[in-house]
Amino acid sequence: MAEKSTGNRTVKLQNQVSIVAAAAIVGPKEGKGPLRLYFDTIIEDEMWGEKSWEKAESKLVKETFSKILTKANKSSADINFVISGDLLNQCIGSNFGLRECGIPFLGIFGACSTMGESMIIGSMLIDG
Repeated sequence: MAEKSTGNRTVKLQNQVSIVAAAAIVGPKEGKGPLRLYFDTIIEDEMWGEKSWEKAESKLVKETFSKILTKANKSSADINFVISGDLLNQCIGSNFGLRECGIPFLGIFGACSTMGESMIIGSMLIDG
């Protein structure tokens, strides 16, 4: 990786990396906000019919991943890795939401940095 490092904290990607699909499923509060027109699904019940927060979070992850595959016109067989994170203990929501997809899963637990950290790791995996 030495040839990709341009400094102590900077990596220059050698290959073009892009996002081919994205999806967002949100709760009722986000659905009332100014970005509501940009969400794929707005659920009316924060628990989405589940009996625990953990089950609801897992359902959100599973359904969002399914939407991304559909929008990208891909199947699970086309995907090498899934990078996901949540703020539940041991990334349990992501683990249970993705366990049936049969794809290696990398769990990120970075609080507010989870999205950015996931994009960096994903970009480096693609570039590598």
